[in-house]
Parts: sequence; C-alpha cells; structure tokens
Amino acid sequence: MPESVTTETSGGAAHQPRRRHAAVLMVAAAVASLAACTTSPATDTGHGASDMADMPGMTGMPSAPTAPAIADAAPSDTGLSASQGGYSFVPTDLSADTFTFHINGSDGRAVTRYQPYESRLVVGYLVRSDLSSYHLLDPAMQQDGTWRGRLPALHPGSYRAFVTFAAPDSAHGTPLHYTLSQRLTIPGSEPDVPLPPAENSTTVDGFTVSLAGKPTAGVASPLRISITSGGKAVQHIDRFLDGYAHLTAFRAGDLASAHIFSTGRDDTATPTANVLFPESGTWRLFAQFQLNGQLHTAAFTVVVPGP
Repeated sequence: MPESVTTETSGGAAHQPRRRHAAVLMVAAAVASLAACTTSPATDTGHGASDMADMPGMTGMPSAPTAPAIADAAPSDTGLSASQGGYSFVPTDLSADTFTFHINGSDGRAVTRYQPYESRLVVGYLVRSDLSSYHLLDPAMQQDGTWRGRLPALHPGSYRAFVTFAAPDSAHGTPLHYTLSQRLTIPGSEPDVPLPPAENSTTVDGFTVSLAGKPTAGVASPLRISITSGGKAVQHIDRFLDGYAHLTAFRAGDLASAHIFSTGRDDTATPTANVLFPESGTWRLFAQFQLNGQLHTAAFTVVVPGP
C-alpha cells in the first residue's frame, strides 16, 4: 500500500500528505468518530438474509434498556450528513495508527457533555463502500472534548465512517440522538467485493446465526436473531452496548444507515432489536453478540421492500 496519508475537503481537493506505518488513509471532509467495541474490531463475514421468515416462539417484545428515553433528532434521516442540529465532526490530527477529532456544537466548541447512549458516550462504525468490511473502534475522550482512537489496518478503497451520540441539552426536554458520517478513501488498487446473496442464516466463529423478521421501509419493526452452537441454542449471552445483540445496517450503494435500537431479549431469550429502515433497497446488516468477553459479528444481506 502507499505510505502517504492525504486529506480532502468534501468540495474539492486540498491535500496534506502524512506518514503512517500501517494503513494509509485519505480522509474526505474529516475523520469521523469510530467508537464502541473494546474487545476487538468486528470483521466482515457471513451471507445474506432477505424475506426473513418469522421464527417460532418469538412473540412479544422485551422491556427497553434502562437508559433514559432518547428521541431521534431526525427519524427519517439516513446518517449521510456530516453536520446536523448544530453538531459536526472536526478532525484535529491523523498520524500512524491513531487519530484525534472533536464533535463540535453550534458554538464551534468541542462538545464535552454527552447523554450515555447504548452504554457509551459515542458509538461509531467504519464501513467499506462495497459493504465487505465493517469495524467498531473505541476512542477515548479527553477532558477538553478531544477524542483519540486507533485505526485498524484497512484495505484500499472507499469507506464511510459513522458516529452516533445523544445530546443531553435538548431544548425539547428529551435527549436527542444524532447519526453523522464522513467519507474516507484509502489510496491503492483493490477491487470491490460482490455483495453476498440474501439468506437468513450464516456461520461465524463456529456459531450458526439466524435472522428473523419482516422489515418494511419507513416502518419500525422487530428483528430477532437466534444463535446455535453444535446444534444447541446459545442463551447465555453477555450484555453488549446495552443489549444482548447489537444490530447495524447500511444500504448498498450510498451507505445510508438504518435506525436500530437494541431492546434486550424476548420471552424466548432471543436477542431482539427494533429496526427502522428509512428507505427501501438492498441493505447489509451486521449482528453482533458477545460471549465470554469475545465479540462475534454475523453479516446478512437484507432486501427491504417499500411500504
């Protein structure tokens, strides 16, 4: 891979080469926040799921997590904007395997107070444009609001980084949840990977993971996963990001993000989440669960019909 890091602005090409000894990154607009998993980055793996059949015995939704009520700042938003509601990403440094950034408020200053959301202050994702690669990282915030984190070794190609957070000072009296993103490009030549076909089960790390539900664009609905090992159901799952399964989804083509809220487990001990796909299309859904401190990621292709 090349050895220079180049920064772009979204409207043109202002270049500042930097050196790094692992992955080489060209950041379009800004380096966005990549936050969450402290155990290991999620890996790209799995087959797809579409027209998912309901699974027997999966009735009733569990109680919501114990976190305070949080409302979407823009329920129909697709997360493709770098700024919203006065909040924006501001990169401050990128060197070697680390990066630093701020999330600025409407006053142009770095935000230092967040409403905990899914047991974190910030949850973020890095997704390759062909949806073949998906990562969660865990930056730490310093007292002045500067976030510092590590980057994984990445293959050449186009990426989008997402950050989600909740602002505690909403004028509406309820904390508001935001999803912002930035484009990233790693110089070099590597072909895109075709999206796997739609299926409702996959195997990852020796576990068979199945997905059930009937998503429809613009309508919030439950999705549930079942996990088996050696033909037996796995029911003792660690809590992870304020739930028993963490689901994220991005649409093929533009990488629009879905609104997904982990809700715990239903009365069959099956991990479940409420999902709102804002628009129809082909989506790549990543279902993450943790056992004995080890994070596992199953990936599905989901075709979401219109309303």
